Amino acid sequence: MTLSRRVLLRSAGLGAAAVALPSACGAAASGQTPVQATASATPKPGGTLRAVFTGGGATESLDPYVGGAPVDLVRHEVMYDALFRFRGNEVEAALALAAKPVAGQGAFDLELRPDVVWHDGTAFTARDVLASFAYMSSPERAYPSELSAYFDFAKATVTGPLTLRIPTRQPIGEPALLLASYPAKIVKPGKSIGTGPYQVDAFAAGREARLKKFDRYWEKTAVSDELVLSSLTDPQAKVNAVLSGQSDFSTDIPFTIAKTGTSNAELEIRTAGPLGRVGFGFVLNATKAPFKDPRARKAVRLGIDRQALVDSVLLGFGAPGNDLFGAGSKHFDSREPLARDVDQARTLLKDAGAAGATVVFRTAEYEIGYNASTQLVAEQLRELGLMVKIDQVGVPEFFDVKALGQTDGIVFSIGALPLPVTYSRLAAYPTLGLPDAELKTALGAALAATDEPARAKAWATAQQIMTDRGNTVVWGQADTLSIARKSVAGVETRAGQEKYPYLGRAGLA
Repeated sequence: MTLSRRVLLRSAGLGAAAVALPSACGAAASGQTPVQATASATPKPGGTLRAVFTGGGATESLDPYVGGAPVDLVRHEVMYDALFRFRGNEVEAALALAAKPVAGQGAFDLELRPDVVWHDGTAFTARDVLASFAYMSSPERAYPSELSAYFDFAKATVTGPLTLRIPTRQPIGEPALLLASYPAKIVKPGKSIGTGPYQVDAFAAGREARLKKFDRYWEKTAVSDELVLSSLTDPQAKVNAVLSGQSDFSTDIPFTIAKTGTSNAELEIRTAGPLGRVGFGFVLNATKAPFKDPRARKAVRLGIDRQALVDSVLLGFGAPGNDLFGAGSKHFDSREPLARDVDQARTLLKDAGAAGATVVFRTAEYEIGYNASTQLVAEQLRELGLMVKIDQVGVPEFFDVKALGQTDGIVFSIGALPLPVTYSRLAAYPTLGLPDAELKTALGAALAATDEPARAKAWATAQQIMTDRGNTVVWGQADTLSIARKSVAGVETRAGQEKYPYLGRAGLA
């Protein structure tokens, strides 16, 4: 399975670029400690909530399987529902009530929620889900749904008005987890019609979308009468839109903004909290020397100064990482990070025959701090005798497949995605995955497990393998920061969606 650049971007919640300190509209050098955002405050019914996110220009789309910019993802979350979704780390029912494996059949039965209507007023049925499965997994798509690797949608059958049977391509013990984990919005094919709390009223790609509350929503109806989602590509422009009063909320703001703070008493800097952080690090190419040798990979882990990276790149907004992606997700191994040990790292490099080797690390400023962290890590690894040549490229060519095969390491980040998603996306490119038979077996066991103890044991095994001889070097967990009017309430951060929050229950208090 080869993933699109869009999917890899979504893994990290990327979209921002480097930005200088703002100098207008209320910025001040006073600084302030970000407050942890929660969805517990109660917004008042009615009114309009205005928010601004990183856009994709003319490529933005109302189709949840086309547009991939953060503003698209925010919009899709409130227009379309998934079959299952996350509440914290746990899967909960949405359009589907249950997904039960059928013993010995290599399939599962899907039970749908009754009394759901589409935005056009028609009833939601099992045939709609079957059509949506066919739409998202069509081989005519440049990149069909990742769920196609697990489920055989072409052989799915409708067994009742609100039930389906879906064959699996491998043993899957918890199909609801996968249906919640991957982008799987249920949509009327070819139309911008969903079942979500908001429906489109007006849309201009690269500029603005106006969404109106859908009064027949199956769950509790939305709080705000209208959502206005603006699209900007420059991080400073997004912040200034809030500082100037044009918008009420923006997320994924630069660390420099949080460090500086704001003198406007009506605004505050917010953080998504420890469970809403994004793992920053590097993926080493374990298919070629020197990092084909696990001793060389371990040397890199021992040779970096994690706290220095957190202080310099994240400006202190985060915490050191323990070399595993997926912090904040269920079953994540939260062991303590390795302490820096230059002497041991040098010994490991010598034993691996890599002392004095020259390696190439690839970077682009997909995310604020990518280039800076690569520069600092290169300096730290030179102390070990490992010479790092930096291949700094532009955003469009960053994930060029041929270039990935030639590089020795690539800067990377992943948010609190469920572990099945994290590891499948790392394995999608040969130079990002770890070619390890025991790891493959453990991952298969984790997906096939039908009970929680077996699932937890399999994930513990997989992460122990990655700790012992893995190819991910996660040096930090970066805070996800936003700027908002203090009256903005009800914003939710869901698993793996730190930078494009759910606004279905958001409004002004």
